[in-house]
Amino acid sequence: MRKLIVVGTACLVLGLILGIVIGRALLEHEWSQPAVLQLMSAADAQRSTGKDAEPTPAVGSLRLGPAPLARARLVVADITKNDPVVTGVADVANGDEGNVLNLDLLNRGKCTVTALAGTAYGYDAYGKPSSMNKGGEYYVAFSEDKITDFGPSQTHSLSMVLHHVDVASLAVAHVDQVTCSDGTRWVRN
Repeated sequence: MRKLIVVGTACLVLGLILGIVIGRALLEHEWSQPAVLQLMSAADAQRSTGKDAEPTPAVGSLRLGPAPLARARLVVADITKNDPVVTGVADVANGDEGNVLNLDLLNRGKCTVTALAGTAYGYDAYGKPSSMNKGGEYYVAFSEDKITDFGPSQTHSLSMVLHHVDVASLAVAHVDQVTCSDGTRWVRN
């Protein structure tokens, strides 16, 4: 009986150590993907076209590769650290019209913003990329023109109805183009 308890305890400890090592290796593999930032290709842009397809980012624009939510947040925070408009809160929720992308944007610039455009990425509750578009992509383009209430240090809410959301509930977004009331324009390089 005593040998059985010792062998069982040894197997339990060995299994626990092996589980930690394998789990850590899988996380390192998932987080160490080198192609987190990619340029949008023509093939990517054409994948979701046709009736009811959400807009995709323009060819040549910067987009995140399929990375876990925590990694995507770190990358977006890094690439937007000097941007005039950034996303504070982003989510995908159910609304009266269906699934809705909600973005709370913060104007860190020195001008009143009248138009903007960018890219949003959908994630499920487990932090994995989730379909947001007709072609199964985890990204969707957003834009808004004729904004009237978005001065310096103010926030602005943007909502966009989505038709092909799978199970996305969390979102990350970055703004790629900003137009000011004085005619100046900022575009991500």
